[in-house]
Amino acid sequence: MKNKEWWLGGVGFVGAWVMLFIGTMTLVAAEPSTWPQAGGPHGQWIAKDATAPVSWSVTQGRNVAWRTALPEGGQSTVVVWNDRLFVTTNAPWPKDSAKKANGRDVVGYCLDAFHGKILWTVKLPGIRDMKYAGIFSDSTSPSPVTDGKHVWFFNASGFMGCWDMQGKEVWTRAWQPRQRHHSRQFEPYLVGDTILNVEVLDKVAARSTAMHKELPAGVEPRKLWTYIHGIDKNTGKIKWVAEAGTAIHNTPAVGMTAAGMPAVLHGRGGGHAPPEKPYGWSLTSLAPGEEGKTLWDLAIPGAGSHATSQWNGDVACWFHGPEHYVVDAVKGVVLRKHNIESDVTVTRFDVDQQEYVTDANQSLRVGKKGERGTRITNQANILVGGYHYFLSWKGHFVGRIHTGSGKVEYLEVPSLVDRRSGNESRVWGKAPLNDTLNSRGVDIGAVDKRSKGDGWGHVSAASPIVVASRIYFPTMLGVVYVLDRRADVWDEKALLAINDMGPATQTWSLASLSVAHGRIYHRTMKEVVCIGKPFGKGVDR
Repeated sequence: MKNKEWWLGGVGFVGAWVMLFIGTMTLVAAEPSTWPQAGGPHGQWIAKDATAPVSWSVTQGRNVAWRTALPEGGQSTVVVWNDRLFVTTNAPWPKDSAKKANGRDVVGYCLDAFHGKILWTVKLPGIRDMKYAGIFSDSTSPSPVTDGKHVWFFNASGFMGCWDMQGKEVWTRAWQPRQRHHSRQFEPYLVGDTILNVEVLDKVAARSTAMHKELPAGVEPRKLWTYIHGIDKNTGKIKWVAEAGTAIHNTPAVGMTAAGMPAVLHGRGGGHAPPEKPYGWSLTSLAPGEEGKTLWDLAIPGAGSHATSQWNGDVACWFHGPEHYVVDAVKGVVLRKHNIESDVTVTRFDVDQQEYVTDANQSLRVGKKGERGTRITNQANILVGGYHYFLSWKGHFVGRIHTGSGKVEYLEVPSLVDRRSGNESRVWGKAPLNDTLNSRGVDIGAVDKRSKGDGWGHVSAASPIVVASRIYFPTMLGVVYVLDRRADVWDEKALLAINDMGPATQTWSLASLSVAHGRIYHRTMKEVVCIGKPFGKGVDR
C-alpha cells in the first residue's frame, strides 16, 4: 500500500482505519484543538495545522500570546485538549540547599490553554532519585497523555496516575525503575484503552538491584530487561507485556502497518551496553488479541538505537553508525543502506564571505569518533514525505536523506541567535555555555556540566515535529529552527525562520513542541509559552 503520509490527511483506508480503531483515544477529537500526547494527534509528531506560527521571538516579545512562569524545570512536552493544557515539573528544589539537584518527586500541572492561568496541580511521588536537568532525561521526561475526559501524568522515577479534568484522582500506581539512567524512551502513548509505558520486567529484582547494584542470586538477566507494558487506562493494571525488549536509548513510535493494523516500532542497543538482546529492531503488534506479539525482529550486531523510531506502513528507517538503513516495514528485512558522510551535498555558511556556499560530492564527518559512533543528535529525527530529517552530531547541520535514492543533503545553521540587544546576531560553530537557572534563580543543572552545552550530539534531544509543510527542530539552547520540508534544494532558502524561546544563553529546554488552536506551545526550564496571536475574550470559559 503506497500511502506514506496517512497520518497527515487521515483519509483513505489506512487513515479511516486509524479513526475507526483508535476512535476512543486521542485521534477522535478535532485535531486543530488538541495535541494529546508528546507525539501529537497521531503519535508521529506530525500535524496538518497550516495556521501555526512560523516566526517568533520570546526575547523580543514578538508573536507571543502568553507566558506562565513555573517554579521548577522539567522536560515533558506540553499536551493540550481544547481549553486545558498539561505539563509536569520536578518538585521545586530548595533555594538555599547546598546539595546538588537530585530528586524523585514530580508535580503535574493543569493550565488554561487560552490564557496560561494555573488551574490545579497534583503530586507524583517517585521511588528513585534522578538528576534535575539531565541531558538524557530526568523524572519529568515522560509527557502527560489526555483523551479529553482524563489526564495521565507520569514520573520516570516510578509513578503514574489518572485524574479527571478537574484534578480529581481516579487511580495511581507506583512501579520500580531500574538503577540505570533513562533516555527519552519514556514517551507514553494511549492506544484505545491502553497506555504504553516502558518498564523493567521484574520490579522486585529491580528494587534489589537498585539497592545493591548486583544481580540478585537466581534472577534470570532477562527479568531486568525493559519492555513495553500495556497499562489499562481505567485501572492502572498491567494488561500485557511485549515479547521483545526495548533499550533505554530508543523512543518507540506507534503507527499502522500496510495492512491497516496498529503496531509499535522499538529498538535495542546503544552505549553503556544495555542488556536487551539481540541488538536491532522489532515491530510489535497492538492489534486486539495480538497485543505485545512480535511481528518481526531485525538483528544487527553492534546496533545503536539512539533515536526515535521512524516508520510508516512501507518502510522503517534507522541510523547505525555512518549508515542509514531502510527496512521493509512488512517483512523486517533490509532494503538498502546508504552512507550519510560520503558523497553528500553540503550547504555551508562562509563566515569570511558572509554567504552560503553549496558543494556536491563532499565527505563530511558529522559523527563522533569510532566506526560505529553515533552520527546524529539522539532522538532528533523524523520521517515524512520520503525523506528522513535529522540533526548532525558534530557541527550544526540539519540533514536529510531520501529513503529511495539515498541522496544526502546538509544545511549548516547557526548554533545560536542573540536578540537581547534588540537586534539580531548569529553564532556559527561552538556556542557559549548556557545557564541552567530555573525561574527562581536556582542552578538545577549544576549536577551535570554537560547540561550547559548547546544540545547537539551527546544528549537525548527533543523530537522535532512536522506541521503541514514545515519541520520544527528545537534545541537545548531554546532555539527553534523552522524548515520547508518540501524544498527541492536543501539550501538556505529552505530555512524559513530561526526562533528563540528566550534570551540567548539563559534559556534551556529539552521538550518537544506542540500545536493546537493555530498556536505553538512550548516549555523551557523557566516557563510555559504560547506562541501566536493572543486569544480573544470569546474563548473565556
